[in-house]
Amino acid sequence: MLEATLPQQTVRYLNQVLGGEGVRVAPSGNTAQLPYFLQDTYEVLPGELLGQPITLACVKGRQPLAAQQVDQHAKRLRELLHAPVIIALPEVAPGERKQLIAHGVAFVVPDRQLFAPQMGMILTERFGAEPRREQELASPATQALLVWFLNHHPVTETWHPFQEAAALGYAGMTATRAIRELLQFNLFELEVRGRAKYLKLNGTRRELWEKAKPHLRTPVLRTMWTYDQGILQVTGVRWAGESALARQTMVNEPRQQVLAMTAEAAQRAKQAGIFFEPREIADGIAVQIWRYEPGMQAKEKTVDPLSLWLSLRDNRDDRIQMALDEIEEKFLW
Repeated sequence: MLEATLPQQTVRYLNQVLGGEGVRVAPSGNTAQLPYFLQDTYEVLPGELLGQPITLACVKGRQPLAAQQVDQHAKRLRELLHAPVIIALPEVAPGERKQLIAHGVAFVVPDRQLFAPQMGMILTERFGAEPRREQELASPATQALLVWFLNHHPVTETWHPFQEAAALGYAGMTATRAIRELLQFNLFELEVRGRAKYLKLNGTRRELWEKAKPHLRTPVLRTMWTYDQGILQVTGVRWAGESALARQTMVNEPRQQVLAMTAEAAQRAKQAGIFFEPREIADGIAVQIWRYEPGMQAKEKTVDPLSLWLSLRDNRDDRIQMALDEIEEKFLW
């Protein structure tokens, strides 16, 4: 039997730890336009990871590459293909691994390690053993449903989430996987009534939130920038980041406005003629692309408080942290 190639090993490993077909990649004609040094060094496969665009760059052979060099390659690929990049390596020495992490390079070594903090994923290295999650994170659909529940349902209610999943744009199979995750995280208990499955919460809103927080990630997938004020009129756009925080607390308005939208809404904006820059621009509007629908509260012009909290919790500004504490207190009590 032929030995699996590095791309095959990588996709199998990622699907093993993410479940189902979390990763899908395929050769693309776009990669033929890449600079020759990148084509010679990597087998580049555009695709999707948990429904979001991704580029998997698999090192060819076992050529030694310095961490700084890999970092430069990843940045160049990201600029050219407009998607987050994960570098796949056949092996990595401890010193090399440390350097890659220091440079913030997202990388994967099949059956050994995945480091992609920008995507909310870090798996512990287990030499010769089955990989396990350092801290298992919820899928975007699971997080969206949990946030929806906290925004719209009393904690005493027995919840049948399929209708809400459909409203958020998720198919039945995705909703089933999300329910499975909520049960695996021990956030709800299962109640079966005939053929229907319901979720029941035992505890308070605060207890649910505190128990869920370690499994939740920032909803922000990436950020783009635009000068076009027409972005404010795009269907589905919401105030986000410090702009939303200023509308919900006493924090001052930021110098740069911040909005949130889904990738689908951003595509509609592009089709309407709105031009985005991949790098930050002075006096422009920051547009966050979210992993899930930012309009959890239909009548509000801002993102919901809990998703806002998740998007800003790693901000080290003391005034931001005080405002986030205020949001939690208001919402959870």
